[in-house]
Amino acid sequence: MQRMIEIKRVGPRGHVRQLLEELLGRLEHKLRHFPEDAVSVRVVFEENGSRTLSRASLTCHVPGHTIAAHEEQRDAGAAIRGVFAEVERQLEKQKARLRREHLRKRIASRRFLIAPLVAGLLASPPVAQGASEPSKPPSPQAVEAIRLLASDDLYQRQAAFLRLEALREPATASAIQRYAGDSDPDTRAYSLRALATILGAQAIPQLLQALKTDPAAEARRAALLGLEPLQAHHPDVLPAFITALRDRKTEVRMTAVDVVSRIDDPRAREAIVTRRRREQRRDVQRVLELAAQRMGL
Repeated sequence: MQRMIEIKRVGPRGHVRQLLEELLGRLEHKLRHFPEDAVSVRVVFEENGSRTLSRASLTCHVPGHTIAAHEEQRDAGAAIRGVFAEVERQLEKQKARLRREHLRKRIASRRFLIAPLVAGLLASPPVAQGASEPSKPPSPQAVEAIRLLASDDLYQRQAAFLRLEALREPATASAIQRYAGDSDPDTRAYSLRALATILGAQAIPQLLQALKTDPAAEARRAALLGLEPLQAHHPDVLPAFITALRDRKTEVRMTAVDVVSRIDDPRAREAIVTRRRREQRRDVQRVLELAAQRMGL
């Protein structure tokens, strides 16, 4: 696979490139069924210092198809994860469509296989509800990242969390969980984001609790961003987002505005209108103006 990484107007932030490399590695694994010389991926990341925004774009060329995604966020990691998640979603959608077409052709040409196939499925013993396969042990890359979580170097710890987040191995969740109550706010924030990515909906109760009670704005903001892709899985998430629009910290309110404005729900629209009418801080007001334009208010 041909890779091209372009980073513009970004200071000495090695963990940004490291996250890009980790996510590109995962994307390459998903594209392994294509010939290597027929696939190319280009990712561009830049920061706009005047608006403190991070932009990420990803273009993926595969035989007969081009997939592109763009994301703009105040959090660099959120922007990067967003474009990769969108491209992966589009790839899965295309793969499912191709599978259905292949299945239709196969059934049309070989109908005599359907009856034995159905009979075999009916004869198969049912899987017990709640049963799951034993989790795989952590990979060597994950083991090394877990080791770095105990480092005295803050940069090394942050890079380790980002690496584990990119790997998404369920077996690493217990190791990350130990740091969710750490005394350092940044460590708590990175652990919450990693747990949200690895555990998915299972992490919602912990993220909701952190958003409600954690004293650090960094951790509350991380909980918001971790909950954003999980909003459809729990009825309490949207009300928690709306409550965060009144958070005492400006950066949390700004993140909440961005998150709520992307939700297609009358309650979200009403909450943005209300916050726009009551907000006093100029920087938050500017974000609310952009959100209102995006929502057509």
